Amino acid sequence: MSAAPAGHLALLRLLQVADSAFPVGGYAYSHGVEWLVHQRRVTGEADLAPVLETYVRQVAARQWFPAALAAHRARSIAAVLRADDWLDASIAPTPEREAGRAMGERLLATAAPLAGPRTELLAAAVAAGRSPGQHAVAFAALAHDTGAPPEAMLAALGTTMVTSITQAALRLGVIGQAAAVRLHAATGPALAAAVESAAAAPARRPGAWSPLFDVAAALQPTLQFRMFAS
Repeated sequence: MSAAPAGHLALLRLLQVADSAFPVGGYAYSHGVEWLVHQRRVTGEADLAPVLETYVRQVAARQWFPAALAAHRARSIAAVLRADDWLDASIAPTPEREAGRAMGERLLATAAPLAGPRTELLAAAVAAGRSPGQHAVAFAALAHDTGAPPEAMLAALGTTMVTSITQAALRLGVIGQAAAVRLHAATGPALAAAVESAAAAPARRPGAWSPLFDVAAALQPTLQFRMFAS
């Protein structure tokens, strides 16, 4: 049997890492959705839809995507670490910043069999405490090493972000499986626009205007009873 073309293999690797079953620990975080549910800001599909679109247009498009794109296109490991620092510094709520670091560290450790030079150098820097290891940057480094093109990398990363929100709402019992699928599909245009916007402005520094998510993520640890870490 002939070997799979390099482009097909890169896509397969990217899909594997982007799958919600890939063990990066994302199931432990709701990104503030649990607090929104507790405060009854989100009680069902209709409430979650605009929250999810804002998440894509702000957090994904203006925060994670610029850093991931910079890490993917970087010509040196120093530039990758700089993108990692930029993203880490742009995340205001401490719980959300720590969640991104924890997921990035798990990704780097779990994906070691798929790693190439960029991922290995980033993992070494994170282990030595020289870089925070945010998930989006780790994802981009791995995508670069597997040969995935930047736009595909951004689309896959955005999909993991949308899935994290819908799955959190699903586990909290405010939406069902069918609603999660509808919500995920409805974010398609916003996600495509976010990818296009990030690709058109590769030098953009990470920075989002998402006060609702910032407040929710910051206050979630104050809940007396909670299912998620943040």
